[in-house]
Amino acid sequence: MVETQAERLIERIKDACSFNKFDEPGIYAAYLRTFVKYDYGKMEKAIDAAIEDDSKHVPPISAFMKKYKEIINSPKDMANISNDEYCAVCDDKGFVMMKEKHPEATYNGEPVVYEYVLYCPFCAVGRAQAYDGRNISDTKHRSPYRVPPLTEYFGDEGIAAMREENLKRRAKKTERTRPVKKELQAVGKSVPGGWQYDVTDDLPF
Repeated sequence: MVETQAERLIERIKDACSFNKFDEPGIYAAYLRTFVKYDYGKMEKAIDAAIEDDSKHVPPISAFMKKYKEIINSPKDMANISNDEYCAVCDDKGFVMMKEKHPEATYNGEPVVYEYVLYCPFCAVGRAQAYDGRNISDTKHRSPYRVPPLTEYFGDEGIAAMREENLKRRAKKTERTRPVKKELQAVGKSVPGGWQYDVTDDLPF
């Protein structure tokens, strides 16, 4: 998000909480410096969730970050949603995190690097994370913020590259979890009677 969006979120927190310390030196800047690194829509939801837990005092930055991660990794409305088959495009996460330098915004003289989310339209978990604040049923709280599909940013070649990379990583993980022949032989030798797997041929898994 850009700095003006982060400032808007801080003002929202100040209005929602009875007590805050944003007037103390460094407090406002610390929240601002943290918020500009993340997606506006997701942080907005994280703030809502954190304020629900405590609307009297302003939650610490760590509390907002915890809520943000919960929204990204396991949002409540996705508790019962899963993919029937592995999605190689998003590695079954349902989303892709992107980082980008803002072309104009700076903070302390440095370009602002912000993070945003793209949902994966190729799987059920991903489609459940689609969000468009312009079309929510609560007209009073509609906003221009949305979570777009990754197809808006990546063409066929980019998506194919994601799929290939995730399949390679998945294959490496699978290979690391497979027992090697020496390990199987050791297991066999520890069994009374010298029982062993027949590992003279390729393993059947």
